[in-house]
Amino acid sequence: MSLLCLVSGVYYDEIKPFVRDAEDSKIGTPSKKRLENEIIRGGVKPSYTRPGLYPIREDLYMLMTNHEYGFNGTDANQVSLATLRARAELHKIVNGLRGLGGVWKNLRIVATGEQIGVREGRRIHGLYTVTRKDLMEGARHPDAVCRVNMGVDVHSVKKDDESKGSYNRGVKLLPYDIPIRALIASDVEGLMMAGRCISGDFIAHSSYRVTGNAVPMGQAAGRVGAIASLSNRLPQEVKWEEVKWQVE
Repeated sequence: MSLLCLVSGVYYDEIKPFVRDAEDSKIGTPSKKRLENEIIRGGVKPSYTRPGLYPIREDLYMLMTNHEYGFNGTDANQVSLATLRARAELHKIVNGLRGLGGVWKNLRIVATGEQIGVREGRRIHGLYTVTRKDLMEGARHPDAVCRVNMGVDVHSVKKDDESKGSYNRGVKLLPYDIPIRALIASDVEGLMMAGRCISGDFIAHSSYRVTGNAVPMGQAAGRVGAIASLSNRLPQEVKWEEVKWQVE
């Protein structure tokens, strides 16, 4: 789980060494270590050891410095507790940076997420399950709703695990397709999914769960669901040709 926040009061030219931009990404993102060291200099050891500051516009940035480990994403009370803990940490970090003065003297939180982001919880068995093999082989499907390019990005439940293995867990990915069948539940009639709750294994999930893939999944599920409803059919009875979806 992670809680992000928007911050303002700092300017790109002044804090560029700490910003994860396109240039930084090309050289192995040294900005992350610099930012971590700066947060520590401000008096806080961030829960996420690879924090990032992402530019949105000149004086607005997304700050990712929080991870909450060991909480159950299917328990509302635990999600609430994780959210409160995370929000408190974000304020401590921003206050600490502002206390350093200099380029950070006007740093302020604009907003935090209304609820902490849960990367993984329950997933539903679908007519097709996206697997590690699909990623490694670059699977293609005639009923593809999107093509995934995001690499494997496993964030562990235990903090100790973060230092033991790489985020990609050694999996080299080729761009692969998500078929509409992975969005249709296999054991509940009339149920469709999109985003992180589609049918896939642990490794595949850590790749396809991001927003860029969830958006076309949601649109595809909506189209199929609408056609099925209007024609009094189940989603799996809708022919893909009727949806007229095209993977670019």
